[in-house]
Amino acid sequence: MLIKISFVIIFFHLSCNSKEVVLTKKNILMIIVDDMRPEIHSWGNSIAVTPNIDKLVKKGVSFKRAYAQYANCSPSRMSFLTGLSPERLGHRGNYNDKSQFQTHATLPGYLKKHGYKTYSFGKVYHDTRDDSLSWDYIYDIEWINGDLQWESYGLPNNQILEEAERPATEKEHLPLGNYNDYHILQSLENHLEKHKEDLFFYAVGFRKPHLPFVAPKKFWELYNSSEIQVADYDVAPIDGDTIVYQWSELAAYKAYSENYFDTNYRNKIVKNEDAKELIHGYMASISFIDSLVGRIVDKLKKLDLEKNTIIVFMSDHGFHLGEQQIWGKHSTYEKSTHTPLIIVDPSNSNSGQCMNFVELLDVYPTLIDLNGIEEKPTLDGKSLAIFVNEPSLRSPRLAFSQYQTFQKDRSFSNYMAYAVYTKDYNYIEWQDLDNNRNVVQKELYQMDQVRSEVTNLSDYPRYSMLQHALSSKIKKNFNF
Repeated sequence: MLIKISFVIIFFHLSCNSKEVVLTKKNILMIIVDDMRPEIHSWGNSIAVTPNIDKLVKKGVSFKRAYAQYANCSPSRMSFLTGLSPERLGHRGNYNDKSQFQTHATLPGYLKKHGYKTYSFGKVYHDTRDDSLSWDYIYDIEWINGDLQWESYGLPNNQILEEAERPATEKEHLPLGNYNDYHILQSLENHLEKHKEDLFFYAVGFRKPHLPFVAPKKFWELYNSSEIQVADYDVAPIDGDTIVYQWSELAAYKAYSENYFDTNYRNKIVKNEDAKELIHGYMASISFIDSLVGRIVDKLKKLDLEKNTIIVFMSDHGFHLGEQQIWGKHSTYEKSTHTPLIIVDPSNSNSGQCMNFVELLDVYPTLIDLNGIEEKPTLDGKSLAIFVNEPSLRSPRLAFSQYQTFQKDRSFSNYMAYAVYTKDYNYIEWQDLDNNRNVVQKELYQMDQVRSEVTNLSDYPRYSMLQHALSSKIKKNFNF
């Protein structure tokens, strides 16, 4: 009899422990927004209309000094979804090189191995076909006549125009069903209904506010055009980069096609009223995405999933809105690489702001730690779980990024820019990859609260020791 009772007690204890282990794994919802710089009302942008993102800020931890590893969609996304730097991946200027990526356990692949159902909606990887075996289900907008309709206009006529004729902004009173990001939302909602019992990892990628700046007119009307301000630093940095900024994404759109197609982009500037219209469209696009974020969170609540779902809100990198005369990303300057990152862990009540410098590389190991997965893959990123639990903790961490132009057959095509971001300085070092990594240019910027590069200080002798120290940080981080 005692033996039977003991067996029952042991069995009950093991069952409870097993149940506890399962409960440490929470659902994960990762929301990836394209080209979004941190224009969030509760992060300090007084005119931004972002009530739903603000709710995430209130419930979670805001990493206000988060940086992308590469200011371009494909290498950035591949980096944070693998936990490996673009340098180690080899996926940088040569966007077709994916050999290391193909042999590495990606975040969805790793979670799938550990019992998660993995679902991809919208633009997660830059190429929907990348890492397809790691997903249990993939949904994205359609390819039509060999063309992925990524620009996502509301007006069908704009979508079918020749590329150079397409407008950079669009504000129309149209049904939400005309917009691709809304279709992604609806598909996600329907899928959640059917798979709410799964232990899941959903990654949903919205294409706005990527150019063109397109949103239903009601989101434009949230803003008073008189409140839209052009960039404070709308000229190129003094004695700054002369190597790579000879192209702008904006130049691919009607009315701006002549901008930047020049041997010196600094000869061109977007006129004040045009700049305001573009910024207005960008902010309207963010508010449109904010409304979709609200729908997703509401759906989690209705399905009683919110209390067991980690939410990650992030972008793939930042975006220049005229700062340093740049309209786009494709640089290692602050506005190109600084990105929002918010993590909401329902098992942790310590919401707040974390001011440590962190990287998007860190998201992968963080999610592993927050879910109690003991087996650890080899990753370049470092877990942020300690800051999710205690956001006020201070750390000497630095953030790094890199950039190599995708323009071929130019004198600078094989130059790589490596950057390190600190509290007081941003340092950029251009290396010639074809010439034993010879340093061909240095840029050192003192950063104020606005954090915009204004004057290159690299030629000032009094900064030589500082530059040497920051250069050593870059070499150590990138292992060369």
